[in-house]
Amino acid sequence: MQLIINEELFAIESQCDQLITSIKQSQAMENFQMAKAALDDSQEANKKMIRFNEAKNKFEQISEYGSHAPGFQELKKTVFQLKREMDLDTAIYNYRIAERDLQVQLDLIAKKIASAVSENILVSAGDAFSLSMIGLPSACEIHLGKRKDIEL
Repeated sequence: MQLIINEELFAIESQCDQLITSIKQSQAMENFQMAKAALDDSQEANKKMIRFNEAKNKFEQISEYGSHAPGFQELKKTVFQLKREMDLDTAIYNYRIAERDLQVQLDLIAKKIASAVSENILVSAGDAFSLSMIGLPSACEIHLGKRKDIEL
């Protein structure tokens, strides 16, 4: 199949550019950029992330040996404690919320575009392990229309 370049293709490309501009100017994107800047500026949050990643890497090196590895339980406990400490950090928490909100907006846009073409098109929505705005895992959520409205 050969792609035919015509005025319709240029019009679609122009509309895509307008959509990208609208997304970049959206409140969700602004919130995300502010939260990312705050996270980047937070030395405390960055130290927590580094400590967690170092402990996690050490744990992954011995985890395949399970409880037979020396220090397994202590390292496992340390990883969980550092993860909890990291999750409770305000800058990290705000970043994750802003990131999820932006992802929800992008999911809704993708669903809206897909349904305009055909209701039979399936749209992969966000991270399968994160919770959507209505509290279900995104991968299990069938109707993205139940999420909050798009803010563009």
